[in-house]
Amino acid sequence: MTGRSARAAQALVWLVFGCGSQPVETRPPPPPVSAAPSAPAPAPAASVFPPIERPSCRPASLEPAIAAPAPGPAYVLVEHVGVLRLDGGEPTTVWPLPKGTDANTIEMAVGPNGALWLSSYDGVVVLAPDGSVRRVREAKGGPRYEQLQVRADDDVWAVTSDIEWQVVHYDGKRWTPVRARKQFPGKYDDNKFDSLAVNDEGVWVSSWNGLWRGQGGKWQQIDAPGGPGPGLMLWTYRGHLLVGAFERRYVRDGAGWRELAWPRTNILTRAVGEVGLVAAPDMGHTKLMLAPVFAAGCTGVSEPVPGTWVTELTVDGSGRVWMATDAALAVIDGDGRKLAEWTLGALPGLAGSVEQIAVVGAGPSRLPAPRKPHTWEVVGRLTTYKGRGEPLANAAIELCPSPAHDDRCPPGPFTRTAKSAADGTFRLPEVAYGDFSIVVRPPAGLEDCDGPFTVNSHWLAPVTDCPADQPRCDMGTLINCRPFEMPPPH
Repeated sequence: MTGRSARAAQALVWLVFGCGSQPVETRPPPPPVSAAPSAPAPAPAASVFPPIERPSCRPASLEPAIAAPAPGPAYVLVEHVGVLRLDGGEPTTVWPLPKGTDANTIEMAVGPNGALWLSSYDGVVVLAPDGSVRRVREAKGGPRYEQLQVRADDDVWAVTSDIEWQVVHYDGKRWTPVRARKQFPGKYDDNKFDSLAVNDEGVWVSSWNGLWRGQGGKWQQIDAPGGPGPGLMLWTYRGHLLVGAFERRYVRDGAGWRELAWPRTNILTRAVGEVGLVAAPDMGHTKLMLAPVFAAGCTGVSEPVPGTWVTELTVDGSGRVWMATDAALAVIDGDGRKLAEWTLGALPGLAGSVEQIAVVGAGPSRLPAPRKPHTWEVVGRLTTYKGRGEPLANAAIELCPSPAHDDRCPPGPFTRTAKSAADGTFRLPEVAYGDFSIVVRPPAGLEDCDGPFTVNSHWLAPVTDCPADQPRCDMGTLINCRPFEMPPPH
C-alpha cells in the first residue's frame, strides 16, 4: 500500500467539527424563534459554476433559526506549507509548518473569540485574530494533546495521545491532568480512548470501556446506545450531546437517547454545523450528502469536486460546507451548489494536500478567484535494486494523488501515465502541485523483481521536489524492485 493509499484507509474514521460557541440547550430544540439581526450573507466567489437542480427540500432551513455569527477567516492546514488564512483577499500563510513536521500530525481548533489553537507533538500554540502567536504548552516529542475542546481561553479540554492516555484541562495558566485511563474501568484492561466532548452537562469521554461524564469533579458511567464497546464517537450541537455508534446516530434526550435520521454512507466522516446542517461523503465519490441535524426526510446531494476522495470537511456559521479532496479545496452552499473551487496550486500557498480546515464564525464574506496552477514535465530514470544501475525498460508508470488498494491509479484529470524507454527514462507531462504517488510496474518475468524484491512505489511533492517556475522537474534515478527491508548501510 502506498503512502497516499494508507491515508485513504485512515479516512475511515469519524471527524467532528464545531462552528464556534452557540446558546446552550439541555433539551431538544424549542420551536423556531425569530433570529437576531444577521451578518451580511457571504458573497459568491468570482468563479461561476453552472446551476444544478435545487433539492425539493432545504436541509438547514428545517432546523430552528439561530443568530447568524459575524464573518471571520477560514484557516486551511496544507502539507509542506502550513496554515493559510482566507479572509476576503489574497490567501496568506500565517503559520509556516515547522521544519521536519508533517501537517497530518497537527490538530486545529477554533475558540469562541476567533483564536486558532494548534496542537502537535511539540506542544500547543495559539494564533490570535490579530496574527500574534503565543505558546501555551511546550513539549518535545509528545505526547500530543488531541481533540481540543476550546470553551474559552481559560477553559480548554483535551486528551493525551500516549497509550496511558489521560484527560487534561487548561485554566489559562497551566495544564492539569484530570482523569487517567485506568480510572475508566471495565471489560478491557487495555482500554483505548475514542472521543471527547464538552457541554454544560459536563465533560464526556468515550472509550472501549463505555461512556463517562465528569461533572463538578465527580465522574459516572452513562448507559450508551448499543452498550459499552469500541467506536462510540461524540460531539455537540447547540449544546446537545450527539453520539455515533457505527451506522446509527443519537442525541441525548433527558436521561435517554433519541435516534437521528442522518444519511447513511459507507464512510464514517461527518461534519456538523451549528446552523443545523450535516454533511457526509460517500466512499468512491467526491460529492456530499446534506441533511438537517434533527429533522427527518430531507437529504440533498452536492455537485462533485475534482479528486478521488473527500479528505476533510467542516460547516461554517453561514451554512456553507468547506471540503477538501486529495486534489482540490471547495466551498459548497447548503443546497449543494459549488460557490468556489480551487485545485491544488490555484491559490497562493495551496501547494500540498489539505489536512484540516477550521472556520471562524460565518467565514469570509468574499472568496478568492482561482489562478491557473503551474505545471511541470516530470522526468527521471528507472533502475532496479539488483541491477546495480542497469536501466529498467518497458515499465508501466502511473502518477496520481491516491492509488487504489491494488496500487493502480484511477482514471481522471490528475493521473499521468508513461512507459520507460530502453535506457529507463520516462516523462510525465503537466503535473501540477499536490502530493503524488508514483507506481512502477516492471515487465512480467523480470528476474530482478522476483521474490521479496517487489517494492516499486515513489513519492513526489512538487512544492518541495521541483524548482519553482521552471518547466521541468527531474527526479533523477528511481530504484525499483527493492526488498521489503533494506539492508543496513555499510
